[in-house]
Amino acid sequence: MFSPSPLMIHLLQSLTGAMTAPTFTKALTLWAGTILTPGRRTITAALTVLGLQTGQTLGKYHRVLNRAAWSPMVASRLLWGMRVTTLVPADQPLVVVMDETRERRRGQRILYQGGV
Repeated sequence: MFSPSPLMIHLLQSLTGAMTAPTFTKALTLWAGTILTPGRRTITAALTVLGLQTGQTLGKYHRVLNRAAWSPMVASRLLWGMRVTTLVPADQPLVVVMDETRERRRGQRILYQGGV
């Protein structure tokens, strides 16, 4: 059975607000398997690399993304907060730079179109 490292648990502990405890336990396993998986990163591949490919457990892990009680929006906000607190010094402002060229701008109603 896979056992996540204490460092991994510590880093991802702040995500517990986005999901239930059983879902968090399964998510830790999936994150570790995804990091270790070469090639396509599917749930089955993540479990296979960890030695958890038995038929009895596959459904439980597939439900983490399909039906489990967790909020992707809350998780994304928590991850963004972790990035900001980790990468931006406390005495420095956070500068967010946006590039409108990633947005598709076509049609008669668009007044300005990027230099394409």
